[in-house]
Amino acid sequence: MFPVEFRTLRDGPRVARCVERIAMTRWGELLEAANRSRPHLFANSPLPSRAAAAPDPTDEDRTAAGRLHIQLVSRIATQALPYVDGEEVAALTSVYQLFKEARTIFDEHPQCGLLNDLVWHVLNVHVRPFTAKWHRLSERGALEALDATDTFRDELARLQPILRRMDALLVAIRDGAPFAEPGIDGAMDHNKSIAEEMNASLPWGIDEKFGGLPPRVAAGINSAERAAIAHRRTLYAARLAAQGRTAPEQDWTERPHAAALAISGGGIRSATFALGVLVALARRNLLFQFDYLSTVSGGGYIGAFMTTFLSSQFLSSETTAGPPLGLLRDDLPFQREDGEAAALRHVRHHSKYLATGSGVERLQIAFAQVYGMVMNGLGVIYLAAIAAVVEYMLRLALPPAAFWPTPVLIAGAALLLTPFVLPLLWRRPAHRSMADRLLLVLCLILIVLLAWHGLGWLHHNLRWHPLYLLIPLAPLLASAMLALSGRMAAPLRILLYIVSWVALPLVVVGAELIIYDQLDGNTVLPVLGATSNIFIAGVLVAIGFWLFCDLFDINFTAPHRHYKKKLAEAYLVQPDPADPLGPLRQNVSVPLSSCNEAGRGPYHLINCALNVPASKASRMQGRLTDFFLFSRDFCGSPLTGHQPTDAWERLNTDLDIGTAMAISGAAAAPQMGTGTIKSLSFWLALFNIRLGHWIRNPGHARAAEVGPPGLSYLLQEVLGQADETRPFLNVSDGGHIENLGVYELLRRRCKYIVAIDGEQDAQMTFHGLTTLQRLAAIDLGVTIEIGLDALRLSKTSGLSHSHFAFCRIRYPNAERGGSESFGYLIYLKLSLTGNEGEFIRRYRLDEPDFPHHSTANQFFTEAQFEAYRSLGEHVGDKLFLSAIVGPGMSRSSEVWIEPWFHAIGQNLLTPQP
Repeated sequence: MFPVEFRTLRDGPRVARCVERIAMTRWGELLEAANRSRPHLFANSPLPSRAAAAPDPTDEDRTAAGRLHIQLVSRIATQALPYVDGEEVAALTSVYQLFKEARTIFDEHPQCGLLNDLVWHVLNVHVRPFTAKWHRLSERGALEALDATDTFRDELARLQPILRRMDALLVAIRDGAPFAEPGIDGAMDHNKSIAEEMNASLPWGIDEKFGGLPPRVAAGINSAERAAIAHRRTLYAARLAAQGRTAPEQDWTERPHAAALAISGGGIRSATFALGVLVALARRNLLFQFDYLSTVSGGGYIGAFMTTFLSSQFLSSETTAGPPLGLLRDDLPFQREDGEAAALRHVRHHSKYLATGSGVERLQIAFAQVYGMVMNGLGVIYLAAIAAVVEYMLRLALPPAAFWPTPVLIAGAALLLTPFVLPLLWRRPAHRSMADRLLLVLCLILIVLLAWHGLGWLHHNLRWHPLYLLIPLAPLLASAMLALSGRMAAPLRILLYIVSWVALPLVVVGAELIIYDQLDGNTVLPVLGATSNIFIAGVLVAIGFWLFCDLFDINFTAPHRHYKKKLAEAYLVQPDPADPLGPLRQNVSVPLSSCNEAGRGPYHLINCALNVPASKASRMQGRLTDFFLFSRDFCGSPLTGHQPTDAWERLNTDLDIGTAMAISGAAAAPQMGTGTIKSLSFWLALFNIRLGHWIRNPGHARAAEVGPPGLSYLLQEVLGQADETRPFLNVSDGGHIENLGVYELLRRRCKYIVAIDGEQDAQMTFHGLTTLQRLAAIDLGVTIEIGLDALRLSKTSGLSHSHFAFCRIRYPNAERGGSESFGYLIYLKLSLTGNEGEFIRRYRLDEPDFPHHSTANQFFTEAQFEAYRSLGEHVGDKLFLSAIVGPGMSRSSEVWIEPWFHAIGQNLLTPQP
């Protein structure tokens, strides 16, 4: 008997549909359809048999099913959990609350017997093991770290198809409709949109319009770098083919885009952290696929290590037994078949590179530092001596001081008349320029006369007085107080700044007073009287002029050469050609123009800063420095232009990869770009804390003719008067302008960039990254769209949620009306999430500053080195989590850059609007 009546034949079709509806909503047929394919909801359960004999679902069943459907569909239980968007604890709670909601619904619908049993079967058999396990782990903090949730996400992903199938069954019961296979709304569209975006072509190279370099220079650099990169790709393609391995990409050697690796500054901390990341990438056979390696400061240590090792001309897989040199998984220096490779062990054993060497060598370095301090101090005294001799001669030649008030009164009267004379001149347009010049001349005359009388008063009243000592000590104490003080009242701080800024004039004045008193109070040859003093002083000044203007070389007195030597002993190593499997050669000198000629490694860009605080170029105002680059084929900066590297080498005979590495890591210097501390510049120079380097500029017409940089260049460092117009250029740490090493990669429009940030950033303020964003947007028109919330410190645990972020890079299109082009950045941050190994956890208990020890700490212990290296490898491994790249790639030892970036993009990017 049908539950509805019909009186006419016209009602027949409606009745037929009603009969079909009743037949299709029988419990047995619904459960059979829901259990037909994987995942099975009711495997090994008697419920399908019970359902076959059960009456049809009632209205109460349909109501309860509808309410349960709302609970499921509104929770993360049935929705995708994006890697960086979801909150794992909230997701677990959402699943856990299904039990409470089910109890509430069935308490209100007690007649839903079979539906009640079906739902509780799914919850108890499939859901409860998941919630029971992860509830306990969550209570212990296991879900605090994003990369620790990989297993959670994996198990949730396996549970979700079951819950979606259950939800599809509930919808069929509610609507009285056939069971429909569940799907994930929008997932296919999302994946397709991201794939289309990431498959778009992005030719690399310095763009003529947006690259910031003249078109001719950009074309020359592009041509040289493309040839070197093509050579490397061809080499590895041949090696892979010989091993029967091929790339998943067609024409891999001809791909139009570039992949790059950047390693930030941060001293040995950054170098060691990056070493761990490189080991993780090498284990998956990724390193050889990077076209560029861009390094800054401490990142240059490990970058120069890799470039130097791979630049060996003596070892090849065809002629020598043992592993070949290269960046394939089984190549040296990263091959780990028999434990850690010898080259990596060497770096580990030199973690205290500044303290290595014999006692005699350490004394030599100490004496060289003292010698530099003495010579710098003598340079200042020489200036004071010139002033003292000139003053002494003038006072002998000019009338007695008693008659000198008259000129002062005359100058004062002239200044009093100035307010009346200047307006008269200003009224006549032809004489307006004279007004400013006249005022300047009168002021200078008054200053000279006042200084003359002031010095005379000091000579008369403070002759060899102990207060002389306070003149140079006052700015030193002021600078020390500024450096050591925390919060200080603004007026006092301003006063200390003023005192410290006039350090050089005060020291020169103090020395001048002492030297003058010696000239005035003693006669060397009594027969000649004061003339003998003038003669002797003149001879000494002439000798000083010859010494400081011809022989004095501030590059020689600076600690740069010793710093370079210690770095080279630790990082610049190669196999010995006479014994390739024996001890390594240390302190290897590889000319920049010969780096990586064999094509085994990526094209190395070594980033430095060109200090030009006195430059008149408008784009330098406020920056004080420009980007300076060392590379195999070209060196230079946008401000000075780029010249072939061999031209730089001809003028600078000591220029090799070790020199470039040491300059790039010259963190402490009187001039440090926007980080210059003007109140300390004089003292840094005087105490010879001058790691920067003066390099001859082949673009200058007289660069080959002049002598070494002498006293005038030292004064430029002290006074901040260096610019790009003189034969020598002052170059220092690349971190003084951009500390990530990514800027030059953006200039080259690289599509895939991995940036390893090992800078000191305990509070996660991301100074290096935000500086890069600003400079790239202003100079290159490039936008880096990155979210950093997952990297910021938790207010409760003090740890980060993740070790890395993934984002788009928007490159401008040179064509009018053309759409933007996209690149992609993996930003790896030196960080802790709480799921690191026990050794790292224990080390942090002993060293609370870990992993952000001061960059000034360049003396790593074995435990400290291993802690940073292990953390780097741990962070590198997290780039291959199953939740991000899928289980296949996660377990693979053969990963390719493009599929790897695409897999990460599918999980971490949202489609463009």
